[in-house]
Amino acid sequence: MIEQARLLTLKAAYMMDTVGNKVAKAEIAMIKIVAPNMACQVIDWAIQAHGAAGISQDFPLAFSYANQRTLRFADGPDEVHRNSLAKLELAKHMALPHEVDVPITRGS
Repeated sequence: MIEQARLLTLKAAYMMDTVGNKVAKAEIAMIKIVAPNMACQVIDWAIQAHGAAGISQDFPLAFSYANQRTLRFADGPDEVHRNSLAKLELAKHMALPHEVDVPITRGS
């Protein structure tokens, strides 16, 4: 999950640098979904590995989880980004060609 988020971040950044933010909208939406969810999942696994100590104040894990969960709302809820991504993906497949390459023949 960490590697997926890292590579997706690099791809989004590369696209932002090379083709611009408008073209990279889908990748930006993807990383806004993937990275915060990955961070919450990794922290949750660390809490599970520590057992009851994971939710105690002996380790900063519970604080980190609460902080990360709150950050998932900082740039909008996940559903907003999922909705945006879905619209972008559907638009790619719903677009009609501007011109149809049909030769025009006169009288036969």
